[in-house]
Amino acid sequence: MLDDIALFIKLCEARSVKLCAELNHIHTSTISKRISELELSLGKRLVIRTSKRFELTDFGNYIYTGCKHIPLFVDSIINTYDNKHQSKNVSGTINVALGSVISNKLICPYLYKFLQLYPSINLNLNFYPSIQTWLSPQFDLILAINHIKGDDLENRFIRHEYIRLFCNSEYAIRYGLPQSIEELSKHNIIGFVDPDYIPLDYAKLRHKNTNDEYVLNLTGNRLNVSNNIHTVQIGLNADYIFGAYESLVQDEVRNGTLLPVLPDWYAFELDFYLVSKKKFSQETQLFIDFIYDCMRNTPYGDTIKSS
Repeated sequence: MLDDIALFIKLCEARSVKLCAELNHIHTSTISKRISELELSLGKRLVIRTSKRFELTDFGNYIYTGCKHIPLFVDSIINTYDNKHQSKNVSGTINVALGSVISNKLICPYLYKFLQLYPSINLNLNFYPSIQTWLSPQFDLILAINHIKGDDLENRFIRHEYIRLFCNSEYAIRYGLPQSIEELSKHNIIGFVDPDYIPLDYAKLRHKNTNDEYVLNLTGNRLNVSNNIHTVQIGLNADYIFGAYESLVQDEVRNGTLLPVLPDWYAFELDFYLVSKKKFSQETQLFIDFIYDCMRNTPYGDTIKSS
């Protein structure tokens, strides 16, 4: 069943039986047969089959969301022994593109550990607000916010992240916290600036349990920010409610500096993928494992943080 689930994950990422067959060099009939057998084993349909589009059932989306990290996890397990016993003398340079926000708390604080472990590996790190395409042939590895298509590219799902609402503790004392989503419009909100440098007039929020949606009107908003790192810094010291990556504010939430606002609602959700060329060096594999541990909080990642 594990092989069929892995194929199902590849199908979800390709979004097409034909494309999945081409990328994995198997017949479309084989894919259909194996997905049908997987559905039979699970007792529920995974895919709605139509001639014009690819669509997951609710159960299919549930299985994909819960299992899409498995291929990278298996790769990490398989490579761990070789990496620990053969990689100390690996040398080379890795050119990497990272999302600036997601890297801020999850990766950057532990990079020195990687350099200590592998003193002959050099890192050239480039940071961007968000990455959705293969930016340059010079890169060996990209941390992207979605699946990047390319015949010579390998995509590995690595993390699901929510952007939820927060405020500082002083704001909560002064103004109180909204008790319903409708009350949110009565509060000061830090809005968003899109990649085209235009402030968003509306933000759609979704309830995590019911999938209910609420459209927050931001027209005429006084403050809009494009980078979430700076949004958090402003929100820590100003009378605003703001959206933030959960990973970016986890320490402040733990110590009570920031408080969750309407915690059952979120503004955005993002899937992060590690994308590399299909043929890559051993030093790139080592850095893939390092990022995986940082972002998935595996035992080895905990070792990196505490050692």
